[in-house]
Amino acid sequence: MKITLADLEHIAKALSIKVSYEDLKSSKGGSCRVMEASRIIINKHLQNADKINLLAKELGKFDLGGLDLPDNLRKKIARETEE
Repeated sequence: MKITLADLEHIAKALSIKVSYEDLKSSKGGSCRVMEASRIIINKHLQNADKINLLAKELGKFDLGGLDLPDNLRKKIARETEE
């Protein structure tokens, strides 16, 4: 099963993490906290595969234990977090 941005965005939503795509000149993006809210900001100019990899990597920084995730999503997040 192919992993899509929407798959990963649903995980972020379940964790109450806002994902946005911004015009970042010199950065791919990453995760941060604004006030008490967690955010993941991704450079909108990245290729789709790079957006997926970055979002998976950033989601790996959060506690996914309470979520019922398909194995392929859990493995993708783990793989990107290890790199």
